[in-house]
Amino acid sequence: MDSRQNIILGIIVVSIFIFLTTVLVFVYALSPNPENIPSFLLPFLQYHIHFMVLMGLFGVISGVLVYSLMGQTIERQKMVVKTNTDIIFKFLGKEDREVLKLLFAKGGMTTQGEIAKVNNMSRLRAHRAVKKLEERGIVHVEKHGKINMVRLVDELRQQ
Repeated sequence: MDSRQNIILGIIVVSIFIFLTTVLVFVYALSPNPENIPSFLLPFLQYHIHFMVLMGLFGVISGVLVYSLMGQTIERQKMVVKTNTDIIFKFLGKEDREVLKLLFAKGGMTTQGEIAKVNNMSRLRAHRAVKKLEERGIVHVEKHGKINMVRLVDELRQQ
């Protein structure tokens, strides 16, 4: 199944759970006046304890199902990000790769001064490397006073 089908299946399962829970609450709220309950809902009133246990089990099962479906989608997304990162690394120069390796090691964010310390790079070379990566859309630079914070774009940060 592709990710759209997984998402649709997850939405359907959760919707069914919400609908059945609503029916049980509705029937239980009308139970003091059983004559007001439509005949097709009477089994819910007669066996409401059984249905509550089944709804609890269905809730747990639907939660596990949605979690596993979404987990597979997230894992696939991580694989795509890893592949894209590997492709990007092939097109970058040595200094640019070193900058990205540092960013990945630091959780996707570091200062431009930290980048300058990589391989004893000068501050000017670090600035040029960061500027080149920013122009290519690989990093964002945020100015905080005199400090430039360099952050990976969100698409690469999900790794």
